[in-house]
Amino acid sequence: MPPRNSIDHTTMREMNISLVLDTLRQRAPISRAALAAQTGLNKTSVSNIVKDLIAGRFIWETGIDDTLSEIGRPAVNLQLNPEAGFLISAEIGVGFISVVVANFAFEVTMRRYESTLHLSDRDAVLDYFVDLLQDVYTAVQRYQRPIFGLVVGIPGLVDMQTGTLLFAPNLNWRDVPLRERLQPHFDVPILIANEANMAALGEYYLGPARHSRLLLFISSGVGLGGGLVVDGHLLTGVNGLAGELGHMTVDPTGLACRCGNHGCWETQATLTALYRRVREAIDAGRKTSLSRFKDQLTLPVLREAAHSGDAVALEAFQETGRWLGIGMANLVNALSPEHLVFGGQLSVAVDLLRPTMAAELEHRALRWIVEQIKFTTATYTADATLMGGVAMIHNHVVHHPMTWRAPAEFWIS
Repeated sequence: MPPRNSIDHTTMREMNISLVLDTLRQRAPISRAALAAQTGLNKTSVSNIVKDLIAGRFIWETGIDDTLSEIGRPAVNLQLNPEAGFLISAEIGVGFISVVVANFAFEVTMRRYESTLHLSDRDAVLDYFVDLLQDVYTAVQRYQRPIFGLVVGIPGLVDMQTGTLLFAPNLNWRDVPLRERLQPHFDVPILIANEANMAALGEYYLGPARHSRLLLFISSGVGLGGGLVVDGHLLTGVNGLAGELGHMTVDPTGLACRCGNHGCWETQATLTALYRRVREAIDAGRKTSLSRFKDQLTLPVLREAAHSGDAVALEAFQETGRWLGIGMANLVNALSPEHLVFGGQLSVAVDLLRPTMAAELEHRALRWIVEQIKFTTATYTADATLMGGVAMIHNHVVHHPMTWRAPAEFWIS
């Protein structure tokens, strides 16, 4: 075993490398002198770290900084090197699978999307998913650059330590050892995570709330989930099960939820609930332009109807917004977040949801808390989970640059 001071030196060096990389991620282009000023490290240490990172192709020099020059020579700007390697992020959703490949500068270089509505069961979906991932993986390997990792997001309870999907009510899947099924096909670390947790980290990492001390992310679509990011760390709870916000009980005598409970927030504040309200109004004989779309409702159709003044559409959005606000107020009172980010498919209709959502927040949340919150809609909608996966891999590489190939169970921090 190496002596204690050797271990401490190695740990401190990785921490300093991580600090430099993270500062570059947030503030590039930036010179060596500015890096030293921002990080608090001395110029010699920064120069040595930069030299090693350039040799490792993590960063590169990108031109002269006209705003700052070092004594005796112009200051050279540094940035993350897009060609350092690739990050693969995938999502298994309700009726689809999707994959993106991004470079080390977060630029998407490849994208695949496939419907799974024609597939008969879980195993058929997983076989199709593995085939799609293998196609993407083989294509990326041709560039002969590192593949830093693969993250798969899925809408359900995930044991992140083992990579097992425990329960996905909207897919009706249970106990799927997903990482075990994928790992033999791919020579990279693989992480399986809840899709809303991934999106939450993506918002912190890539969105306007990147410096938030506590970010609460709420995602509403077919289901409802979310995530908490505290000082840059995703709050995963024991075995990665935190973030099941949609299964918070808001009405003990309410509707049955697919999770087996009654009155879950998800039963009242989702796209599914919005459609249900419209269909109930049609069945009750309400006059609406949506009658002919009863069995083919889509969010764009509902938005158009609402903007045209259709009373049924407007009331459905108002009631859904009201329930969103009720749940948000509970969470805000409990957590006092700095940022509240609303995402998911429903977020594109935030203009229609906001009035009743905001009214409930104002009525039910403590004003000393709610007055301090910065409310924003998500940076990403359809790509939220995928870009969150990119952020997860990138975050791991940045914070563990010397050990990024560690097994995926060590990614959780």
